[in-house]
Amino acid sequence: MKGSLRLYGAALKNTLASRLAYRIDFFLSVFIMLVFELIIPFATFLIYRSGGAFPGWSFGEVLLVQAVFLLAKGVVNPFFAGIVWNTLIRVREGTYDLLLIKPRSVLFMTLLTSIDVEDLGKLLGGVGVLVLALSGLPAAAPENWLAFVLLFACSVCVFMSFSFFMAGSCFKWVGNSRVYEIFDCLSAFAMYPMSIFSKGLRVLITAVIPLAIMAFIPASVLLGKSVEYLAFALGSGAVFLAAGAFFWTRMLRSYTSAGG
Repeated sequence: MKGSLRLYGAALKNTLASRLAYRIDFFLSVFIMLVFELIIPFATFLIYRSGGAFPGWSFGEVLLVQAVFLLAKGVVNPFFAGIVWNTLIRVREGTYDLLLIKPRSVLFMTLLTSIDVEDLGKLLGGVGVLVLALSGLPAAAPENWLAFVLLFACSVCVFMSFSFFMAGSCFKWVGNSRVYEIFDCLSAFAMYPMSIFSKGLRVLITAVIPLAIMAFIPASVLLGKSVEYLAFALGSGAVFLAAGAFFWTRMLRSYTSAGG
């Protein structure tokens, strides 16, 4: 375990050092990522500024939901979600074989070579929006913070499970370059309070496809709000992560290399 952590730390250090060789390009990329992540919160601000609102939710509460989503995304994208593009490019170019012959787990080596430090801009955006949201809300109770931390970990796991599904599909459908856009469209539901959706859709994105636990449920618990289908969401999140890892492993078996 310690050896794996040292390897991951070395890979992160080397990736950052290589990007800092072109510092202007790196910081510009991080800034662009940061600005892009602020589009939805800014649109929410405009909605409330013009007199609109999500029923039963103040601007600060909606902003907290979006902050949790951006923060979880900001944790996963630089360190884990790069597995999607890494797999897609390596399978397409026929260089994924290099990871198969390494004396480490194939999944670990795929993650190790997938670090994308430019996505740290998303993490900065999530932290910034979270600080802004919390500054306008009453202080949460310690037990709410504890529950929030646990649920936030679940949120990160669900994000990772989607990465496994998307990366696994790249072994079979080599030209599937639009897979992440599909995920972006689907995950957009997680950036808004579930109360604005119909009951049937709430059940779907809570107990079947665990989108609600990506942001809404952790934010609601931190705010002290009651949460529908919490047990189903937790169970669905655990099943989804296991299913994502299983799907990636099964699809890896179908990898046939680039051949001669």
